[in-house]
Amino acid sequence: MMGSSHAATGVLAGAAVGALAGTEVTDVLVCAAVGAGAALLPDLDEPGSSVGRSLGMLSERTSVSLRALSRRVYTATGTRRELEAGKDGGHRHLTHTVPAVLVFGLLGFLVAAVAPLGTAVVVFAMAALGTGTVARSLKGRKRGRGITVALLALVCATTAVYAPGGAPWLIGVTVAVGALTHVLGDWLTRSGVPLAWPFRVNGKRWWMFRSPLAFHTGRSPVEVGIRWASLLAAPLMLLVAVPVAPAGS
Repeated sequence: MMGSSHAATGVLAGAAVGALAGTEVTDVLVCAAVGAGAALLPDLDEPGSSVGRSLGMLSERTSVSLRALSRRVYTATGTRRELEAGKDGGHRHLTHTVPAVLVFGLLGFLVAAVAPLGTAVVVFAMAALGTGTVARSLKGRKRGRGITVALLALVCATTAVYAPGGAPWLIGVTVAVGALTHVLGDWLTRSGVPLAWPFRVNGKRWWMFRSPLAFHTGRSPVEVGIRWASLLAAPLMLLVAVPVAPAGS
């Protein structure tokens, strides 16, 4: 999936987490912002991706480091059959596994637990990552995009700190769910993802699973439909979070 599609599905996933597991309506908004960025984290293994370029030098250096780590883990855990195939194990490998999803979530929780600054850092980073990626996908003038992205992320972070709710565990869960949404989104494409790692499947630890109805990234109306359906459904999560008033009140 394209970066903007991942961000859109992350918005919906985050909003759903906030609505179902949060304690306040504001959790829906905060978790939606966190989910948008978290749904892009797995693609930080590719410096040339939208998310890899979204925050300039910071995201690019992070991407280079994650890609190098992914290659080392691929070499260390790949079977002889896989290593003989000559793949480098960079993009769509380590960061697209279930263990990586759990690590992303745990890191989100640990940072957010250093309250209140930690929560602000996680929310700001995820919101900036999500809005920054979407901004880069839009055509038109680039001037002022960075300032706009920073302001939107700052609003989300401020809301998380000063509004009710925003528990660190909820932030961590949202990061994990957002990253998992990315992995499942790429499962829908022809390239697939290594869902079973580190277990062996048919003699491979990095067996790429994909949907029986997989599509090409960026060239399918299915992806467009998923993107817009996610964006339209996300606000409906506010209705789920709003408690229904008792009859006669």
